Amino acid sequence: MEIEVKLFATLQEYLPKGGGRYSCKLTVENGASVSEVLGRLKVPEKMPKIILINGKYAHIDSILQPSDVLSVFPPLGGG
Repeated sequence: MEIEVKLFATLQEYLPKGGGRYSCKLTVENGASVSEVLGRLKVPEKMPKIILINGKYAHIDSILQPSDVLSVFPPLGGG
């Protein structure tokens, strides 16, 4: 199945070469989890992240569906 992955800020370095500035299309197995996709992209497992699927908060073990948009942000800082 095909999904779109958007990685923001410092996570952009984990996007495959030749993809967009902050997103790419990926073909993954049916029933793939967020964890499996991030592992495939070599995003460090212990790196804290904010995860959204189709704009809604999700967990690392959430299961993706065809055409989902997975957005991942590093922890937000500021002050």
